[in-house]
Amino acid sequence: MTSEAITTVEAYLEALGARDMERVLSHFAPDATWTIPGDPALTPWAGSRTGPEEIRQSLTAFFAAVEPLAFELGTMVEADGRVLAPGRYASRFHPSGHVLESEMILRFTVADGLISDYRVFEDSLGITRTHLGEPLALPAIKR
Repeated sequence: MTSEAITTVEAYLEALGARDMERVLSHFAPDATWTIPGDPALTPWAGSRTGPEEIRQSLTAFFAAVEPLAFELGTMVEADGRVLAPGRYASRFHPSGHVLESEMILRFTVADGLISDYRVFEDSLGITRTHLGEPLALPAIKR
């Protein structure tokens, strides 16, 4: 049997995949926190946000800069309203046009059928470099 928290997360992910902003936002509590690692000066969707309007700003920047190519979600695990969702994705970042394939874990806290906290754990340096069109591999250190 699927928990209410996992059902909420699944509905959010379906809305996100459809890029349906209003449906996405309907899954968040009014004081929800949204945290995506990274420097918002370099990747405008990164950083910490609170509430639907700030989340909308992050998503608007994300939708403009990130073209999803593949998304694979692993088995979600829930305990006491906290849901962990591991997965893999491939995305093309604009304006660079470069593609990044990476793993991630999404962590949700759900209460009363709404997401109250959302955090992404992913390769924020890889995302920033791909978004900016910088090489991912660091040069070898000569000794």
